[in-house]
Amino acid sequence: MTAPIRTVIIDDHPLVIVGARSTIETTNDIVCVGSAGTGADALALIKETGPDVSVVDIALPDMSGLSLAQQILEQQLSAYVVVMTVYPERTYAQQALQIGVKGFIQKSSAPEHLLLAVRSVTLGGLYLDPPTAQELTRAAPSTGSRAMKIAGAPGLTRREQDVLRLVALGYSNKEIGARANVSVKSIETYKARATEKLQLHTRAQIVHFALTHGWMSAV
Repeated sequence: MTAPIRTVIIDDHPLVIVGARSTIETTNDIVCVGSAGTGADALALIKETGPDVSVVDIALPDMSGLSLAQQILEQQLSAYVVVMTVYPERTYAQQALQIGVKGFIQKSSAPEHLLLAVRSVTLGGLYLDPPTAQELTRAAPSTGSRAMKIAGAPGLTRREQDVLRLVALGYSNKEIGARANVSVKSIETYKARATEKLQLHTRAQIVHFALTHGWMSAV
């Protein structure tokens, strides 16, 4: 039997932690191995427990949750980070995606979105709850991103489109290469060509493009 996904919950509101734990305890495939209310305590906890997924609130009393998420990922303390927040502004989601966060949910979402996010990121995908996806797609494309106004992916080869879609879903170049049975260098070339053609310069722009063109369904 597959081992359950080990998570920690980082939030300075005890009721949020209780709610998240209660949601996780309804499952057989996810367990919570600890919780903390500050960034400093979170780092100590994560180093001690080595969870698969760290669920991190953006607003912590001693540091930004995004800063904590970046430290977790850079130090490889946890394989994946899911960010949760009460703030709906798209800039938070964009910043989270740029630092490598694979899941983003709002606290106003239904509890099952926490479970979906944890499961999705451990499968190699990217998860945005409906309010976050809607907020990201609400914004108009940046000036100069002419291709984002056009349906489909004009000018891309099939392979370039497939690679860019998998990038948006959160797969690494190595993982994409394994799926396509081509070298990592080739994947990097396809990605570079696609982003140049579409004038996409950040990970947030790639995800936004994928969302607005219906590319974010599971693979």
